[in-house]
Amino acid sequence: MKRRATIKDIALEAGVAVSTVSRYINSNGYVEEETGKKIAEAIKQLDYRPNRLARGLKTSSTKNIVLIVPDIQNPFYSTMSVVSQRLLKEEGYTLSLFNTFGNMKEEMDSVKSAVMMGTDGIILAGGHFYSEVKEMLLGMEVPVILANGIDTDLFDVVLCDEGESTYMATKYLIEQGHKKIAFVGAAVNSQTGKNRENGYRRALEEARISVDSSYVFIMGNVLDSDAGHKAGYYFSALKEKPTAVCCANDLIALGVYQACNEMGVDIPGQISITGVDDIIYSDLCNPKLTTITNDSAEYARIFVRALLERLNGEYEGKPRKYRIQRKLIIRDSVAKSN
Repeated sequence: MKRRATIKDIALEAGVAVSTVSRYINSNGYVEEETGKKIAEAIKQLDYRPNRLARGLKTSSTKNIVLIVPDIQNPFYSTMSVVSQRLLKEEGYTLSLFNTFGNMKEEMDSVKSAVMMGTDGIILAGGHFYSEVKEMLLGMEVPVILANGIDTDLFDVVLCDEGESTYMATKYLIEQGHKKIAFVGAAVNSQTGKNRENGYRRALEEARISVDSSYVFIMGNVLDSDAGHKAGYYFSALKEKPTAVCCANDLIALGVYQACNEMGVDIPGQISITGVDDIIYSDLCNPKLTTITNDSAEYARIFVRALLERLNGEYEGKPRKYRIQRKLIIRDSVAKSN
């Protein structure tokens, strides 16, 4: 009996990636016109017929949307989840939430679970977007939205300018006279983590201040307070201590706060600190934290609207890119340096 051709056979015949063939067959994502012609010719040559049984598993709407986040304990993502749930409920959808702990296997398992559930759409927010996860998402027959730090032309995305937050924060510290500026980051495999370190480095380079490798502290898979707490003790042990710390997010900054309080280090008298995200705690801590906005509620409003437009057939075009604007929020955690 002749073996049935698969999309791998089509990809080989057309000289393209399997994910490209999947997008073409499922009409899920953009495929260039010339590439589409090659795939169509390969399908004809190999007499390819899709597995109707497998495709038939997704025949009706479940009215369920999956949201995948790296750290639900972070108020940034908990706010995003609450707003998403409320907006989707108004449209008759339920929201299923998956927390990955910044772990590749958990991220892949979350996508697999979404497939098993027969979800109508997937939102991956702040994930690492590993190549294996990307290939899985490209094979989906439902809309996929990416948010917060993941920049690609494969799907609709909602993001801020890459590294702009820590660039703005570091630039503000420089304007206050600081030259010994440290950086605390995490999520070593994520684009968000890399972008925020790059923003810090860019601001220093523009000011002709050399980046001291001993001032850069990177730890962990998620941007959490533990990294900040450990960094606070690390910086205090340096012979040449920094006068300011630019943190990749507010939770990290609060971890530095905790370490400083335990050691009796005055903020901002002895060290200035900045964060990113402007979570609720940044205005409640003492001293109040100077930070950069990253409105997670606005993220939710935009990606829910974009997802519904695709689900309702209101938009069927190429992947779109939405950008959130940032603002510097000056509070009490930064002092001028002599």
